Amino acid sequence: MIAHAPLHLADFQISPRTGFLPELPVEKPARTNQAWYHLADDLPKLLPTGTVRQRIEALPAFVPDNTPPEPAMRMLSYLGHAYLWGDKTYVPDRLPRNLSDAWVQVARQVGRPPILSYPSYCLYNYRLIDPAQPPYLENVQISQNFLGGVDEDWFILIHVDIEARAAQAIRAVPGLLEAAAQHNGQAVRQGLGEVLESLRRMNATLNRMPEYCDPYIYYTRVRPYIFGTKNNPALPQGLIYDGHYDNQPQLFRGETGAQSAIVPTLDALLGVTHRNDPLKEYLLEMRSYMVPAHRQFVEYVEQNAQIRAVAAAGNNDALKSLYNECVEELFRFRARHLEYAASYIHKQAQQANNSNVVGTGGTPFMEYLAKHRDETKLAVC
Repeated sequence: MIAHAPLHLADFQISPRTGFLPELPVEKPARTNQAWYHLADDLPKLLPTGTVRQRIEALPAFVPDNTPPEPAMRMLSYLGHAYLWGDKTYVPDRLPRNLSDAWVQVARQVGRPPILSYPSYCLYNYRLIDPAQPPYLENVQISQNFLGGVDEDWFILIHVDIEARAAQAIRAVPGLLEAAAQHNGQAVRQGLGEVLESLRRMNATLNRMPEYCDPYIYYTRVRPYIFGTKNNPALPQGLIYDGHYDNQPQLFRGETGAQSAIVPTLDALLGVTHRNDPLKEYLLEMRSYMVPAHRQFVEYVEQNAQIRAVAAAGNNDALKSLYNECVEELFRFRARHLEYAASYIHKQAQQANNSNVVGTGGTPFMEYLAKHRDETKLAVC
């Protein structure tokens, strides 16, 4: 029997109730940097005017304070991307000093690069309608937008709900790791039952994406604002953060669901592996855009999970069948994601005569998603 130290989700900034989502997202501070927050709040009204860059350049110096940094990181990331992508006449290759100073400083506090990433776009970008109820679709509002509108809101809300539905699987992880280490098949079955139910609910939510997010609107009005600077033909040399990084251009990935810790955790838990190639390197790179504690959790599960070995050993057909159902459900999640990539991005790019389309993370996304989907199937035992 292998002894493991008790695994506490709170040590990794994970809630048993909401998973990787914070239970009660922190709102913006009441006193400091209000001009910055007001400008970010006004983005949906100001972006069509073409004046956002001038307004950002005119902001007063950002004042460091002792408030939690995530609201500031979200606000600065939205202003940063509005500065980059908000004026279609040209794309600047340098950020103004006031924005660079603030964004780099806060990015260091949260442990992520100064670019819009999934935690700012999803995890810390919602508020509850009823604080006593979970963050499901019917109880969540988006805190920050670019242009606003139901399509942009719904795209983010779907991700928030998926994170909330994943909490059932995530809170089962400590018990599953312990049960597998002790070769307790009954306890492993119980935990995998929780994972399976969670995956089914995640898939049910993902299936609802088309209800209020139209592929054309997504491609033309939502997606353009979440691109990064790496592998982006609009900024082939990268982006200069004035006064930082020795004024050398930086290349950072854009926002993408690959920066969520859910699927990497489930891959690690179920023993789904990916071949050593550039696609796997990309997945590993995405971890630097996660909340650092969530990245540490993924790595802990990778190092300690023995679920597949327990399921594959012996003649426990019920356990093996349940494990395989979990893998199949994870496969369905990836397959559905690939279908959306085809209809929301690939098809729209073809209609726009854009043959060089890449994902917001700067990758040949159709190839990557198909590979990750197919490799999931290989874990079936």
